[in-house]
Amino acid sequence: MKIPAAILMALAVLCANQCAAEGLIALRGARLETVAKAGAIDDGILLIRDGKIDAVGKDVKIPVSARIIDVQGATIMPGLVDPYFVVPIGRNVQASETRTVVFQGRVFVIGGGSPAIATTFAKISDGINLSDVDWNPARRSGITTLHVVTGGYAQSLVAASASETAQIKNPDGQLLVTVTNESQSLDVLRNGLKEQRSSSGRPGSSSSSAATSAAATTTSTNTAASTSTTTSTGSSATELWKSVREGKSQVFVNVNNAAAILHCLAAFKEAPKATVVFVASGEDIYRTLDELDAKTQTIVMSPTIDTLPNSRLRVNVPALLAKKKVPFAFSLSLSQSDFRSQQQTPLFAVGMLVRSGLDRKLALEALTIAPARLLGIEQQVGTLEIGKSADFIVLDGDPFAATTSVQRIFTAGKPIYEN
Repeated sequence: MKIPAAILMALAVLCANQCAAEGLIALRGARLETVAKAGAIDDGILLIRDGKIDAVGKDVKIPVSARIIDVQGATIMPGLVDPYFVVPIGRNVQASETRTVVFQGRVFVIGGGSPAIATTFAKISDGINLSDVDWNPARRSGITTLHVVTGGYAQSLVAASASETAQIKNPDGQLLVTVTNESQSLDVLRNGLKEQRSSSGRPGSSSSSAATSAAATTTSTNTAASTSTTTSTGSSATELWKSVREGKSQVFVNVNNAAAILHCLAAFKEAPKATVVFVASGEDIYRTLDELDAKTQTIVMSPTIDTLPNSRLRVNVPALLAKKKVPFAFSLSLSQSDFRSQQQTPLFAVGMLVRSGLDRKLALEALTIAPARLLGIEQQVGTLEIGKSADFIVLDGDPFAATTSVQRIFTAGKPIYEN
């Protein structure tokens, strides 16, 4: 049976209107925390077209074809960007240390509590299976962009939350180094920051570079193999270190105590153009606060109120960093116990910092645009601005109120979580 042309035309128009409605969404009635020049907008409208922010403001005209979502009384803010979301990959999963315990005359051998820190270079995107990772805590906390890292020496990746798993946005991330009390890990940083020379005396010989070596613990053969490690996309660790030394990119250094920060600062004197992102506890940052340089160093930390060393007095380290003008960003997932226990009110700890002296605007930025800048994706996410990806969260109150929870999460204009 031949379908009349008029019916076909009507069906085509209906389909076009439906597709347009699916790609055009308007959320109205909420307070918009844009984290941009527009600041906060009461009773605002956020218009989404094909996964991107099309308009944001108080007097936005909503197209007839748009699907309208009323969120009266809610708050909409940019999706959180976690700058240090740790995911174990193959080499970091198994613990390598054991302890021997004698109990009532019986001997027990117990596995170590943490894996040894790897000192050979690895690219996370080559060793991770996204489907094996539990991304639900990140989604429940309002995290829409994740800087996926691992312990040891590696290259990170940037991922976006999705309805079932995460999706890799950029497999070629930042250079990562973990520095512990073991000198081998510090040697990775020291050697990488030194400009290596070939046997002829010319700098930049990849064959002799120790940028990826674990010289203190490996043989020269293994070191050479590690040095020439090349990722699947062709970029080597040697090239990454060269970019760091030249100030074109930065290195993330996870330190486990204040002494490690001081050792790292001494190592960076070899490369005055290099910039570093220190991942550290508030207490260790406080101990080394006077040594930090706002021009070349950024801090990634948990949003916590810390105690002064050898004291019961409490200290707001982010507020002190702000006073010293040292840039910082928050990672909700650094403390896994707090991260998983605060799923219902994920921004409660940040709210405590705001109530005890941290500037509210800086707190919002530390969760969104500040980590986006660290990852070089500030043109895509981190604020509610026209043209950016529609990654945002809907909360049932002020972000920093004690009982506020995440109600909905959108990435690229699509809902991925609803409480």
